[in-house]
Amino acid sequence: MPIPDKLKTIVVVMMENRSFDHVLGYLALPQFGGRTDVDGLLHSDTDAAFANEYDHQIYRPFSMSDRPLNSDLPHSRPEVATQLAFRGTRATMSGFVQAYVELTHSMVETPPPLGYMTPASVFMSNFLARNFLVCDRWFAPVPADTQPNRAVAWTGCTLVDDTKGRIIPHRDLVLDWLTQHDVRWRVYHSGLSFFLLFGLLEDALGDKFRSIRSLAGDLATDSDDTAPQVIFIEPEYNDSPVHFGNIPNDNHPPLAIGPGENFLRDVYTTLSTSSRWANTLLIVTYDEHGGYFDHVPPLPIQSAVPSGALYAEPFKTTGVRVPALIASPFVPSGTCYSGSLDHTSILQLFGEMFAGGPKQYSEDVSLRLDQGIKSVSSVLSKTQRTDVPVAPTTPVMVEQLIRSTKPVLNENQKAFALAGKKILAYDASRAMGKFPELVHLDTSKAPPMNPQTIVPDHDRKPQKIRKKKQTIKTKRRKKKG
Repeated sequence: MPIPDKLKTIVVVMMENRSFDHVLGYLALPQFGGRTDVDGLLHSDTDAAFANEYDHQIYRPFSMSDRPLNSDLPHSRPEVATQLAFRGTRATMSGFVQAYVELTHSMVETPPPLGYMTPASVFMSNFLARNFLVCDRWFAPVPADTQPNRAVAWTGCTLVDDTKGRIIPHRDLVLDWLTQHDVRWRVYHSGLSFFLLFGLLEDALGDKFRSIRSLAGDLATDSDDTAPQVIFIEPEYNDSPVHFGNIPNDNHPPLAIGPGENFLRDVYTTLSTSSRWANTLLIVTYDEHGGYFDHVPPLPIQSAVPSGALYAEPFKTTGVRVPALIASPFVPSGTCYSGSLDHTSILQLFGEMFAGGPKQYSEDVSLRLDQGIKSVSSVLSKTQRTDVPVAPTTPVMVEQLIRSTKPVLNENQKAFALAGKKILAYDASRAMGKFPELVHLDTSKAPPMNPQTIVPDHDRKPQKIRKKKQTIKTKRRKKKG
């Protein structure tokens, strides 16, 4: 569909590690409205598509309360292969429990990968789904973990098929593409930006990277010829080695999902109350499924191994289905789009809006388009809404795990630490001015760590955890109109 002439600003928020069934599958259940347009968890108690078998027992999806998990869930390339459980050429989606048991060496009656949220836990996602548009066929681009999927999201392809403690090798970033096409862009980060993991230095220290605290003021004061046409808004990543005044809210397990929902509410409220909302498109999605169950098989999208790749086996499908929500005056209320989408759908949209067509982004993106991946423009309506739904203001009780130090436990945390040290070595003064938390990576200024205070996620015991119930509130606003 042609892009509406009045669309001026595209905003992209990419969260971490949740599947569609886990976050939005409840939409199809009768007790939560029973939407017939959404492919969710209907008949999950009887339909074979929802069954996971392990050790001669059948496990099925169950509603879970929002709480921190004891550990992360499996989601590397080999573990995703176990979860997809191919029988011939058909992915049965029946191996999520098996992958979890093989990782944790334990079994419980309700395995966390099969848990799903209900509206009370995902209040903001529920609001966006009911007031704007759900995409129930948006897939992670490749069946692997964070770094490969974010590489595809921000470059169109991936040179890696795993997540390691490294600067991610890549082709041109989307930020480079936008600059080359004279598109004004900006990144608003809550803490350390994920773009640092791609080795960004000068750009990350420049004016185009700003604290999220500047967003509201910038929306109010930017002139039409200086306002960014593309905005990336980043949460506080749980994998960041240190947090400077913010709690992690990217929804990466083992986090509770409440802080991420509050983050989305803040983003939507800031955008929707600005004078620019009438011309704005907000895209909210997740980089990959993070080990959570989904019943919809991946798409048969072939990905050739690009030159310079650090792996040899090509990807033969997309990854698992992930939540995707579109909020804008250019989408109808309470609707669902079921066309095939993945993260390169955003890059196609950029190609259409700024270069003349969806195939004008890159050859890698065009290859996915040729196999059926559509552009985000497919969801847009020419009719421009005038109503501005007001986000819910109900306080949310969130249980957080509080530790005096955050150890480096996984490969992506190592990558964040490495990226932080790299930009410190490039220009320490400017880096710490832009990202204050980097002072904790500067060995000349950081206090010594006490190893006795480090409690790895997979070894946590009740007596070594302080749990804090945090009430998240927003000011009530009168409903417009």
